[in-house]
Amino acid sequence: MMRAKKARPLTREQYLKKFSRAVRWRLMPQESEEAISDYRELIFQEERDESKLVEELGEPVQAAHLLTDVKAYRQWLKIFAVLAFGLFLLAKWAWMGHSSFYFSFADQWWYPVWVMAVGLALSLYWFRRYGQKNGPLSKRLVLALVVVLAFGAGTMAWNWYVFDSSFLDSYVERYPLIIPWQVILQRELIINGGMICALIALAGLILAKCYDRRWLALYTLAVTVAAVCGFIIFFCRSIDIGYAVRSSAQSYLFARLIPIGAAGLIGTGVALC
Repeated sequence: MMRAKKARPLTREQYLKKFSRAVRWRLMPQESEEAISDYRELIFQEERDESKLVEELGEPVQAAHLLTDVKAYRQWLKIFAVLAFGLFLLAKWAWMGHSSFYFSFADQWWYPVWVMAVGLALSLYWFRRYGQKNGPLSKRLVLALVVVLAFGAGTMAWNWYVFDSSFLDSYVERYPLIIPWQVILQRELIINGGMICALIALAGLILAKCYDRRWLALYTLAVTVAAVCGFIIFFCRSIDIGYAVRSSAQSYLFARLIPIGAAGLIGTGVALC
């Protein structure tokens, strides 16, 4: 019979890397950095045998678990589950273009806005109360915010053009024989943009927990753009472009999108403070 291969012991670097990941997810940023600093000293002691790290200090995840405030950690998991589920809905709606549930008292295009509102309120409350800043503002965060903001502004501008009554009149005259490239581009922007921004928001949420609560600004901005994309998608799928609709679609849509975007920008500013 062949003997099972014996697992190679973790090196100091591997142990610290696994421990760092686990402790950053379970603890607050400042607490996790202190724990990582303490364990770095323990791991890199000259007299410590590298082959006995797990034997002496325990498995990295187990070591992180011993430092965890279980009640606070479970509370965080509940918050994360709610926010992640909201992002899943935004990504799903962007891809599917409709919701599997329906409320008779509201149009479907408001569903993404509800998800955004709950996400902003819940995340800002939790991170402002329990989150921690960690050092100077990250340049990567600034760059990510600029990219998402530029995409959101570009998408809004393009939809302003597409929903102009003169463009809609020319579109209706040619449809369904010809679908203008402007409409195809608009569709790609809001569908793919909605899904990508939901993923970016998830990344911002994780980074805010593990490193610096100001990364929450990336979540708030990206979830706002995803909600705007979802609003436009549902709006496009729900209306019949008659003459009356074509003449008022732009004003109706942007009278709602602008306040939504403004609320998201305010939330982003609060997250950065």
